[in-house]
Amino acid sequence: MRPGLSALLIALSPCLFLPSANAQETSDSVTQIDDQLFTQHDELNGLKQALQTEQSHVAEKNDRLAVLGKEAEALDKEFSKAKQQLEETYQKLENEPGIDLIEVQKRYQDAWSHVKQNQKSRLSTEQELVEAQAKLAQANRNVEAKIAVITELEGSKARARVEQLRQELTQPNTLSISFTNRCQASLTLAQCDKQTQALALQKSVKQFRAQVIDQVTEQALVERNLRESSLNIHIVRHKTTSSGFYDGERYRALMDVTLEARPSAKVACQLLGVDNQYCFAPGELDIAPQFEQEIAWVTLAIRSNLYDDKVTIDGVNYGSTPVEVMLPIGIHNVVVQKEGYHPFTKQVSVKSDSSLRAQLTEKSNPLRSGDKFADVMQGKLGKAPQMVAILSGTYYTGENASNQVHLDHAFAFGATPITVSQFTTFVEQTGYQTDAELKNTCTALLQGEVTPVENSSWRDPGFKQYPNSPVVCVSKNDAQSYTNWLRKQTGLSYRLPTEDEWEIASRAGSHEKYWWGNEFRSGEVNTGWSGTPWSNISTSPVSAFKPNSLGVYDTVGNVWQWTSNPQGMAKGGAWNFSPEMAAADKQLYLSSSSAANYLGFRVVRDIR
Repeated sequence: MRPGLSALLIALSPCLFLPSANAQETSDSVTQIDDQLFTQHDELNGLKQALQTEQSHVAEKNDRLAVLGKEAEALDKEFSKAKQQLEETYQKLENEPGIDLIEVQKRYQDAWSHVKQNQKSRLSTEQELVEAQAKLAQANRNVEAKIAVITELEGSKARARVEQLRQELTQPNTLSISFTNRCQASLTLAQCDKQTQALALQKSVKQFRAQVIDQVTEQALVERNLRESSLNIHIVRHKTTSSGFYDGERYRALMDVTLEARPSAKVACQLLGVDNQYCFAPGELDIAPQFEQEIAWVTLAIRSNLYDDKVTIDGVNYGSTPVEVMLPIGIHNVVVQKEGYHPFTKQVSVKSDSSLRAQLTEKSNPLRSGDKFADVMQGKLGKAPQMVAILSGTYYTGENASNQVHLDHAFAFGATPITVSQFTTFVEQTGYQTDAELKNTCTALLQGEVTPVENSSWRDPGFKQYPNSPVVCVSKNDAQSYTNWLRKQTGLSYRLPTEDEWEIASRAGSHEKYWWGNEFRSGEVNTGWSGTPWSNISTSPVSAFKPNSLGVYDTVGNVWQWTSNPQGMAKGGAWNFSPEMAAADKQLYLSSSSAANYLGFRVVRDIR
């Protein structure tokens, strides 16, 4: 017989709340609770099966009563009919004394017997239903009570896990560290020795941090949540056992370093992804004043808007961004540089885990129309969509290029419409749901008619999509949500294009209907009736056809593309519209919440 829940909690309480409990005892506590939970869940499954049985009994009795009720209605009609026939026969006796009453009387008696039998059956079934409902109520109470026991046990397990991790994190250790440094020729011997010892300590902190994480029981979970928490690693003491040049160029330091982690009370909960309440004793409130503790070594994460740059901190090279460096608290000189760009230099005071973003600007190379680039997004999301630069100047738009537009700003235009892959990254990072998904409907052209199609969205627009297909079934609201997310990820001004910007980029300097001229080229763009494998069937990959002279793809056909026009306007034509509708000046007006499997979007970025 297993001990009860309250007895278990009393037995476990020293392990849960006293720092002196050793890691093995805590581990055993987690195992004990897991054993209890296994038993309780097994019993809960049995109770749920019993509950299902009682539910079946109640349903069965209700079904039986329904059948008997319908039967009663039929029997009442038969009885009334038999009664009426008997009365009519009695009335005929006065004029026809020889009438035989036996058959009519028997029919009446049989009908009455059936009615009585039905009443008896209904009464019996009603009593059985009351008993079944009582058993069902008790089965429900049993399940609820068992769930309460399991909930309390799961809370106890969370506390045991927290204490287990807390003990694992706070075990001190002494490491023997060897570090070799190539000091700059401008440093004195004392400066070289100081720099080498500082880098050796930095190595010890990083090695200790990795060692601590490698040894915790729930390593995979802790590693996933580590970026949001600080282990607050301290160097307790260190001793240099040997230092000096060993080959005339390289300086080596051998050190014994004792370190320990001093995480705050809530860190174990953050690393395990459990509620902060489990980091405190039951009933204890986290209302103690928060005194800022010294953090001996912290992480500085450095990113920039470029690849292949060079990061130097306090004169030491740490490679290219993105990079994370363990540093002692204090002031550090950070330099990020790349050939052809102005260096980023900043004196940073680090007190806790923090991040720094360097923005490098080009030195002298002037921006040219058609220059391509891709901004860097935060984290491990890689690059934003590739952009093509468009310079300020005088352009011509509209039918027959009759409108002269004086563009007073440069901007970058998406080289392609936003793809399924790019939109998927946005959705996975934000959990966003499109208008089409919320309405469970996306519009399509069926037999020339605009028709809402149920269970249709950007994930399944009615034809096969690939990662490099343009995303469709997105409304203007969805497109603007994507640009807002892109702004947050890059810190730069992304948005939807104006009608003029879209047409300027589409024409690429042409005054004709299409960027190549006035005559449509069959087989070279994806519109309806254009002779491609995708025409009137589906979208095509965004780079399936040649770009215009600026390097911009899909400005003729494939998908209509949203602009920022407040009336809801799209440009560019689509795979199931006529070639004439893909001319640079053509427009398609829709409401901002419209979503269609021939409608996508691309982004622009302001250039200052």
